[in-house]
Amino acid sequence: MTTRRKLLRRIKLRHVLLILVLLSSVVPLVISSALLIPKAKEVLQDAERDYLTRRALALSREIDTYLATVRRQLTQLGTGLLLAPGAPDISARLHEPWVAGYLQSFAAGSPDLRALYVLDLQGEGPRRGPGQLPAEAEAAMNAVFEQARAARAPAYRLINMGPREAPDLALAVPVSAAGSAAVPGGSSPPQLVVEALLEFKPLQSVFSGEARKEVGVFLLDRHGQILWSDSDPGMARALVRSELVKLFVKRPMSLTREYEFSSPRGRQEVLAQVSAIEETSWGVVVQKPLSAAYAVIDQMVLRTVLATLPLMALSVCFAFLAARWVGRPIQRLTATTHEIAAGSFGGRVEMKGLSFELADLAEDFNRMSGHVESYVQQLREAAQANRDLFIGSLRAFAAAIDAKDPYTRGHSERVAAVSRVIARHLLLSEEMQHKVWIGALLHDVGKLGVEDTILRKETELTAEEYRQMKMHTVVGAEIMQPIEQLREMIPAIRWHHEAWNGRGYPDALRGEQIPLFARIVAVADTFDAITTNRPYQQAGNIQYAVDTITKLTGSRFDAKVVTAFLRAVQAGEVRPMVPREGRVTLPEIEARVAGRR
Repeated sequence: MTTRRKLLRRIKLRHVLLILVLLSSVVPLVISSALLIPKAKEVLQDAERDYLTRRALALSREIDTYLATVRRQLTQLGTGLLLAPGAPDISARLHEPWVAGYLQSFAAGSPDLRALYVLDLQGEGPRRGPGQLPAEAEAAMNAVFEQARAARAPAYRLINMGPREAPDLALAVPVSAAGSAAVPGGSSPPQLVVEALLEFKPLQSVFSGEARKEVGVFLLDRHGQILWSDSDPGMARALVRSELVKLFVKRPMSLTREYEFSSPRGRQEVLAQVSAIEETSWGVVVQKPLSAAYAVIDQMVLRTVLATLPLMALSVCFAFLAARWVGRPIQRLTATTHEIAAGSFGGRVEMKGLSFELADLAEDFNRMSGHVESYVQQLREAAQANRDLFIGSLRAFAAAIDAKDPYTRGHSERVAAVSRVIARHLLLSEEMQHKVWIGALLHDVGKLGVEDTILRKETELTAEEYRQMKMHTVVGAEIMQPIEQLREMIPAIRWHHEAWNGRGYPDALRGEQIPLFARIVAVADTFDAITTNRPYQQAGNIQYAVDTITKLTGSRFDAKVVTAFLRAVQAGEVRPMVPREGRVTLPEIEARVAGRR
C-alpha cells in the first residue's frame, strides 16, 4: 500500500463531508443569490407587463364582441321590421299595432337595454324607454342618429354617468332594404335607423377590484381623444400627450410603453398597454404606476437578502450534522432514487469510489433501475397502441355510419375536424378539444337505427319518415350510454339538433340548457351541410356558409360559439371540403341539418 493511499485512509469521512457540504451549500447559495436576484427582477417585470397586456387584450375583445353582438341584434330587429308583411311606406309601417309587441319582445330579451328607438329617416317612429331621457342621453341619441343616417354606417357614442361609474352606450344602426346594416357609400340607402341606449356592461368589470390594485382604464377614440376614464383628469391629459397614444393614432395596434407625468404628488412613472377595438376603431388603455407595478420586486429583493443570511448559518449547521451522519455514496444513491421517483427511470448510481456493501447495493440498484425502465417503456408502448386502436375504431365506426347514406361520405370526419377548431378558439383545454372531436365524430351514430330506405330516399320525406329520422339523436345516445368512456360525449350526440331559441329536437332545450359540446357540433354540422355537394343540390361557398350561420345566431346557434367559428374562418383554419360556388336556401339547410343529409 503506497504512502498516498495510507494518507487518504487516515482522513476521516466526516471531515471530507464537512468540507464538501460547506462548499456545496454556502458557496452556491451566495452565487445563486447574486445571479438570481437580477433575473427574478426581470421575470417579475415581464410578468407585470404580461398582466397588463392580457388585461387590455381581454377587455378590448370583450368590448368588441359586445358591440358586434348588439349591432347584429339591432340589425336583425330592423330587418324583421322591413321584411314583415305590412304597409309599403316605412313611416306607416312603424306605427302599425304589431310593431309595439315586436319591440316589447326584443326589449324583454335585453336586460341592459335602457331605451330603444326605431325611426324612419325623418326621425319619426316608435320609442321604448322612460318618458324623458336625461338631456345628455337624449343628445347622444340624436347625435348617433344623424351620424348613422349621414354615413350609412353604425354610430357609437359613450355617455359618462359620473366618476367611478361605467358609462352608457348610445348606438344607431342604419338598415337598408336588403335586410342588413347599410354600408358606407353603398348604393342601397338605409330605410330606417334602429337606436339603443344600453348599460355598457363590459366596463362594469373594471370596478370589481381593479381600483384597489391602482389600475387605470381608459377608452380612446381613433384620434387619441379620451372617451371615458376611471382615473383623475390629470392622468388622462398626460396619457393623451404620451408617445403611446401618438403611436396608436398612427397605427392602431397593441403597444406597451412607460411614460412620466406631473401630479400633486410629484413626477410619476406609469406602465401602460393599449389594445385596439376592431368594431369601432377605439382603443383600450390599461395602465399602472410603476411604483405599484414593481413594488413586489423591491419586496422580493429585500426578502431574498434577509433569507440568505439565515440560510447560510443553517448550511453550516447542517454540514456538521451531515458529516457525522451520512456519507457521499448514500447521497448519490438517494439522488438517483429521487430521479427514478420523478419519472427518469434511466438513472444509475456511479460505481466509482464505492466499496463493500455499498458497491453491492449500488449494483443491485442499477439492475433494478434497468428492469423498471424496460417495464415502463413497454407500458407506454402498450398504452399508445391502445389509444391508436381506440381512435382507429372510432374512425371506422364513423365511416360505417356515413356509409349507410351515400350522400354523406366523410361527413363525420369533417364535422369532427371543424368542431375541434371551434373548441380551440373557445380556449378549451386540449383534453376538452379531444372530447369534442370524439362527440362530433359520433354525432350521427343513431343513423344506424334508421332504415336505409329513408336515408337513401331522394324525394321529400313523409311526416312519419321525418319523425323516424329525427329519432337518430335519441337512438345514438342510447347506443353510447353503456360505454363508460364515451358518456361525456353523449350530449353532442343527443342534442346537436337543439336550437338556441328552443325550437330544436329532441327535447326542445333552450339557450344555456344545451350542453356546450352540442352547441359546437351544431355549428360545424351546419357548415358541412352547406359546403358539401348533394345529388340534388350544389355546395355553397364558404362566404355564403359564414353569412348563413351568422344570420342564424341567436335563433339557432349560440353567439359565442359562432364568434369562435368566425375567428377560425378568419384565421384560415376552416375550409369547405368542396369549395364550389353555389347557393343553398334556408329551408334546404334546415332539411340537411335536421337529419336528412
